[in-house]
Amino acid sequence: MQISQYLLATLAALLLLLAEPASALVRDAHRLGAFAGAMKYCAERYDEKEGRYGWARLRVAREVDGMSGSNKLRALTARDFAYQRGAFLGNRLDRGECRALLRMSEWKRFYRD
Repeated sequence: MQISQYLLATLAALLLLLAEPASALVRDAHRLGAFAGAMKYCAERYDEKEGRYGWARLRVAREVDGMSGSNKLRALTARDFAYQRGAFLGNRLDRGECRALLRMSEWKRFYRD
């Protein structure tokens, strides 16, 4: 009886460990897609001559293109939602918020040479 409880506890711990990286990928896909949508929104409304929002959006799009099917769908859905709502993860995208997103360089952690 004690062995089966040990086996059950070990199996449960293993499942939790396996589920964590998958949920991290889902969160990253959602966040990355939302960032791309925010950059599109900011580019259309606040981009001056530099094109910095468009540049960041294109670099993020490269990462989204390399995602698996389900994560890519999550990212594209989050992108469209952020663009239509004009919000990034609940924060309204005004000029200051758009600039803060670029300064935060959140998108840089997804960029790979």
